[in-house]
Amino acid sequence: MIRFDIPFNLKQFDTKHLEKLGANQPNSQYFAGCLLIAMPSMEDPYFKESVVLLLGHDDSKALGIVINKPTGYMQFGVPNEHGDAEIDHSTQLPVYSGGPVDGELAMIVHSHCRTEYDTTQVVNEYFSITSNIMILEDIYRGEGPAYNIFSLGYSSWEPGQLESEIQANAWLVSNSSLELVFKTSTDEKWSAAIRSLGVNLAHVSMTGGSA
Repeated sequence: MIRFDIPFNLKQFDTKHLEKLGANQPNSQYFAGCLLIAMPSMEDPYFKESVVLLLGHDDSKALGIVINKPTGYMQFGVPNEHGDAEIDHSTQLPVYSGGPVDGELAMIVHSHCRTEYDTTQVVNEYFSITSNIMILEDIYRGEGPAYNIFSLGYSSWEPGQLESEIQANAWLVSNSSLELVFKTSTDEKWSAAIRSLGVNLAHVSMTGGSA
């Protein structure tokens, strides 16, 4: 059963280094707010050709949401004249698999908006994350954030794990943008993210872990 909750607090991450070098600077020690782009040689089938928006990252852990693995659609129920719920087939919200951790946990990555939701946490200057049924209702009514990704589950790395994977050339690291995260079609996000680094996709398997 889907539930709404965020089992972490992004404010608890150590952001001193990020504040010094810029929270969206991929040459910094920590990569919160950046994109992880799976190398073609990625062995984990779950993360093959995946793009991950990192929500938080410091020396204690890393957390992120995969933004290019759709699993289906959510349809909204609206009350009919008898007070019963009927499916509104005219509105479908894509559902993404955000990672292998806690697949029943619903979170919405979205652009900043005027409405304040009680579970909203700010990722960086572009993105926030919210786990609240109210934001879904606003999205359905066309009153929610301009851009959003509805995700079930998330991705998590133990201390030093992500750094080791990057050094082993499992991931490229890129700056994030509204264009890449929200405005690029799902099936193009992986290749577009690689191209944004100025890397030739035909030779990317020979490229190092970050750029």
